[in-house]
Amino acid sequence: METDESRPSPAEAAAALAAAQQARAAGYTPIPGWFFPVVGALVAVAFGLQALHELAVLPVVAVLVAGYVLTERVYNRRVARTGVEPRQLTLRQQLVLVTPLLALWIAGELLDSRGAWIWLVVCALAACWTAGYGLVHNRRARASA
Repeated sequence: METDESRPSPAEAAAALAAAQQARAAGYTPIPGWFFPVVGALVAVAFGLQALHELAVLPVVAVLVAGYVLTERVYNRRVARTGVEPRQLTLRQQLVLVTPLLALWIAGELLDSRGAWIWLVVCALAACWTAGYGLVHNRRARASA
């Protein structure tokens, strides 16, 4: 089937290309606000398992890993529906996020002999750090967009 459509003029093509680039730049939105609090909750639960000191926690760890994978998949599917590339943390940003979590875990291990309550503090700090990092990261991403 033939159509009578003509080719766009160079000016029209340039305008369409500029509009597509602007839409792509505008569509490269920050990671959703719910993502980091969910990851923070998963990290807090994982750290909380350290207080149990038992191998019976392996099924719970499997559930935590599945929860993280599910969170990533939901995020990636929502972004894929928009036709925009998902925003990823750079290696530097990942290190900034994870290094304090590692320090908290080490502190929890070192102070574990003082009681299981240490892990409650570590859990709260880890969850707050992860959610707070996400808040700051998203504000910076919006400001630079």
